[in-house]
Amino acid sequence: MQTPPANPDYHFLLFAPGLESWVFQAARRYWAAFRPVLYSMRAPEDVELVGYTVGGRRVIAVTLVMRRDTAPAVRAAVEERLPGVYLDPLVYDAAADLQITLNGRAEFGQRLGLPEDADLTARPTRTPGPIQMPGG
Repeated sequence: MQTPPANPDYHFLLFAPGLESWVFQAARRYWAAFRPVLYSMRAPEDVELVGYTVGGRRVIAVTLVMRRDTAPAVRAAVEERLPGVYLDPLVYDAAADLQITLNGRAEFGQRLGLPEDADLTARPTRTPGPIQMPGG
């Protein structure tokens, strides 16, 4: 599992082919909050714009919006062509559902699904002891 970058040099919001109309319907608040580079793919392999920024010491995050029926092909194509980027996949079949997620992320400052200052260190969980019943 990749650790989300706290502050990527570049952040792209990629929409899989066929989801161009979702950009304006679902991503308005998210874009206003984080200003990612918006990109609508023409084909699953169409990640040329992102590819131009890859290299060197740049930290690149890609929030990838896909439908369930095309997600496996789109994700595989993106991972193959952009192996060094942090991938933040979002899979939705309706723009309204995506809008709820992106609006929530914008409201809570969660660019990549986690707060920017999230502590991702594993913590032990507390196992509760036996429940004491009154009179027993």
